[in-house]
Amino acid sequence: MKSDGVHMNALGKASAVMVLSAMSVTALADMTLEERLSEAESRLEMLEKQPAQNAGLEDKVKINGFMTFAMERASGTRSASGERLVFSENVSSDEWNMNSLTRAGIQFTGEVNEKTEAVVQLLGRADEDFDAGVQWAYVSYELSPTLKARAGRLVLPFYLHSQYTQVGYAYNWVTLPEEMYSVIPLDTHEGIDLTWNLSTGPVANSINVFWGGMDVPANGLQFKVRDQYGANIRSDLGNWALWYSYTNSRVSVDLTPLSPDPLFDPAFAALNMDEHYAYFTGVGLQYDNGSFFTMGEVGRLDLSTPNHWFPRLESAYVSMGYRIGKFTPQVTWASIDHSDFQDVDTSNPVAPAIFDNFADRQKSWTFTARYDLTPGVALKAEVTRNYDLGDSEYPSKGLYDSSCDVATAGLGCGQPDDDDPLIYRFAVESVF
Repeated sequence: MKSDGVHMNALGKASAVMVLSAMSVTALADMTLEERLSEAESRLEMLEKQPAQNAGLEDKVKINGFMTFAMERASGTRSASGERLVFSENVSSDEWNMNSLTRAGIQFTGEVNEKTEAVVQLLGRADEDFDAGVQWAYVSYELSPTLKARAGRLVLPFYLHSQYTQVGYAYNWVTLPEEMYSVIPLDTHEGIDLTWNLSTGPVANSINVFWGGMDVPANGLQFKVRDQYGANIRSDLGNWALWYSYTNSRVSVDLTPLSPDPLFDPAFAALNMDEHYAYFTGVGLQYDNGSFFTMGEVGRLDLSTPNHWFPRLESAYVSMGYRIGKFTPQVTWASIDHSDFQDVDTSNPVAPAIFDNFADRQKSWTFTARYDLTPGVALKAEVTRNYDLGDSEYPSKGLYDSSCDVATAGLGCGQPDDDDPLIYRFAVESVF
């Protein structure tokens, strides 16, 4: 080992001489041989340190990614008037849609210091030509081993699966139950939050409080949500997990973009929301012993709108499945319903039409099959049967979209005239 050190030292000095040979003759003349060797050895030492510095940088920045390729198609569903309907804004019966669910994301987590980290997640969707946008962007600080603060663009913590709605590999469905997860069609908001982790005996609890705001596009309108504050609690005991969330916010919206004619603008404007209150409550329960699993959620959204033009929406689902090696079958029942149409104040003639634009009622059965091809890659197939789209009191169109004019054709003009409207989906999911 000693002789190796002598050889290495000799090699270092020889390299130093080679470096010195590239120096100008004038500079060499002004330095002694000892000074030249000392400078060359200093330069070599700096070069040797660079790989170690780069390795340290790699340890501080972690990169993760996910990707979904999915396709979906609806059965030939038409309304009573013969109009071909579209499910959930983009699922038609004419062809396979390979853009609406296909997406890719990459997440960078950088360690600023031992208590601070920055997280940025980029997400690109096929139906937006994969133009990457910032999905998450926040800085977190560890106030104590059990208390963490964050600020920036954060996940909306409304649902049991909110933390990974875009990472399809994390759940078995091709799409999360739409009756529940389409009620608030947004994943993130700008704000701050605090998360406190504590244990009460054998129960591990995570308590999160947050404040922020966001803009929510829905049915051709832009809902401005401000001063949104709330809390959510998750408790884990063995194979069980319990979730509860509550949110209160101020909402404003201009309804005149829905007006078909300037003559109707005053009627629509009279229903505008100016910092009215909105409430959302959700409860979830999950059991998973590694083989058998079951879960369910219920949620309720209320808006204090003029003339009661926005319905109270109540949604729920129950799901169960069993892992058999790499294969996982799962079945899900889901429902969404609205408050009674009689609550609408018809003194404004356009209030019923706007109510119909947001009133969703339907139930569904979804059968999902997942096969884990390799760790990090999963194949999925799914079929959903929608039913009970309205009743004799109110013929809702469910989550189907129609271009019919409610004001002239009457309520329920876009209701599917099909006993068994089906949705088919296939997906390849990956994380890396």
